[in-house]
Amino acid sequence: MAEIFLAEDQALKRKVVIKRIKPRYSERAHFKKQFLREARIQANLDNPHIVQILRMFSHEDNFCIVMPLIRGTDLARVIRKAKAIRESKGGKGALSVQRAANIFLQILEGIGFAHKYKIIHGDIKPSNILLDQQGRAKVADFGLAFIARYGKDKKGEMSLVGTPVYMSPEQILEEDVDIRSDIYSLGVTFFNMLTASFPSGDRSKARELLEYHLEGSLDEAQLILDEFKDIPSHIKEAILSALNRDPNNRHQSCLEFSLAIKEDAPHEMYSELLRFSLLTKNDITSSERSYLDKIASRKGLAPEETKALEIRMREEMSLPPLDFAKEYGDAFHDLLVRGRGKEDVDLDKLEKIYVKKDRISGEKAKSIRTGIETKRLKH
Repeated sequence: MAEIFLAEDQALKRKVVIKRIKPRYSERAHFKKQFLREARIQANLDNPHIVQILRMFSHEDNFCIVMPLIRGTDLARVIRKAKAIRESKGGKGALSVQRAANIFLQILEGIGFAHKYKIIHGDIKPSNILLDQQGRAKVADFGLAFIARYGKDKKGEMSLVGTPVYMSPEQILEEDVDIRSDIYSLGVTFFNMLTASFPSGDRSKARELLEYHLEGSLDEAQLILDEFKDIPSHIKEAILSALNRDPNNRHQSCLEFSLAIKEDAPHEMYSELLRFSLLTKNDITSSERSYLDKIASRKGLAPEETKALEIRMREEMSLPPLDFAKEYGDAFHDLLVRGRGKEDVDLDKLEKIYVKKDRISGEKAKSIRTGIETKRLKH
């Protein structure tokens, strides 16, 4: 959907990259409005694992964005090279588990950071992941494919934008997508990094790939992963969870995916996971809290230890004080807004996380729910 140019910033005497959006996208009024919004937000995403937009301008009525030149390579080339090396030695697969996890966790941090600002990538794949000369991962093309998805072709029909082998079922069906669509694509990407293959197996035709994403089971992906004895079981489970066809049964955030990969991390990892969760917002979601509880339990951290750790970290990061009542209220409000038909199950999970863990009392929880429900009825 774009043309790429190498250019020079004459004022600062540095090489940059210009991406010019093709006319069939730029000429649409809705696309222009969305593109401007997304580009402005992305330009302010200050994260080391996101390629930042430096400037935007119009040339011959086509949108152009200016980005820094990342000297290095992309993940797709790294995977191909690793696969060739393995095959030359009679093996199979691509990157080692350690290297793949290291790169992938950086990708999750970048994409997760954008998700906090409601930016959905829409076309996650190895060729959109750049690796600089220091080996740092940087995600490119945030938001562009997702915006283009809402355009129409000359016949007035919705145009499917993306890469079929990586696309989520809901993206293929052109339904409303959210960050969990990116989670699916991330699952395919991580699968490819480790195995040099895809959950869809050898399917290459677009129709076969679409049928797989919509109707196929995870059995094939499980069989492929089972061939790799060096991949830890918790990482295999994390990947399969990301590939679930039902968005409600996938990881609900990049942090969840990250935590699932790091479940066997050292004791000190709890601090890093907590910092990662608080990186772009003041509060932790209920699902993130649940995963943090699992890590704390596995590493032998008592509730008072985790609470003290979070209080201290919030002070160091100049964030508002710990407030479980607000956190519970936000989670319950989100539960009502989602309206997924699983309210009872979700509410039970909230009670386990907050009431049964003595973070708030049962009476306080009931009072919060009543207040939120009353407020919603008034509106």
